[in-house]
Amino acid sequence: RNKWDFFVFLCMGTTTAFLGAAIGFHRLWTEPIILSSSESWINFMLSNHPGAVLFMFMDVFLLTGALILTGAQATQIARNLTTNEAANQSRYAYLRGPDGRFRNPYSRGCRRNCTDFLVNGYSNDEEAAWPTLQQTVQRS
Repeated sequence: RNKWDFFVFLCMGTTTAFLGAAIGFHRLWTEPIILSSSESWINFMLSNHPGAVLFMFMDVFLLTGALILTGAQATQIARNLTTNEAANQSRYAYLRGPDGRFRNPYSRGCRRNCTDFLVNGYSNDEEAAWPTLQQTVQRS
């Protein structure tokens, strides 16, 4: 039940990394500079503001990782999966349907999973009523 706290942590980390990158880039871009004819903007920034350039490089690196992790966690929330279940889904028999393909018995659909998570802070772990394989084939 700590998924809510972790997701808020990821969102806050992503937001602060994005703000840091946006403010840093804005400050570097609007820096009043006078370039010689042989000097480029990058060379000027590297020689006069190496700390700011290093900060921007590290911040973009961290922002990329934070965005990937936030997206992965949001996908797991939408599918009502834990990280362990997502990584080891082939090991757990309850995550396979009668036809052998992946089926999460706790998923109630993307919209319901997300609203349960956002409203309650967690998703209910009661099995959803799924049609049998025979019922599914008959509908097709």
